[in-house]
Amino acid sequence: MSKNTCRMVGLLMMLISVFLLIGGLYLGSAGLPEYVAPTCLALGLILLVVGVVFYHVIRSE
Repeated sequence: MSKNTCRMVGLLMMLISVFLLIGGLYLGSAGLPEYVAPTCLALGLILLVVGVVFYHVIRSE
C-alpha cells in the first residue's frame, strides 16, 4: 500500500470509530440489548487504535 492509501484507510477507520464510540456511550439505554453498548465501545476503541497505526506507523515506500 502506498503512504497516501494507508493514511486514507487510517482516517476512515478513525471516523467510523468516532461514530461507534458515540453510539456506545449515548445509545446504551435506548431499548437495545445490554451487550450492544459495550460492543460498540470495544469496536470503536479497536478501530481507533488500528486507524492511528495505519495513519502514523505504517510507512510503505
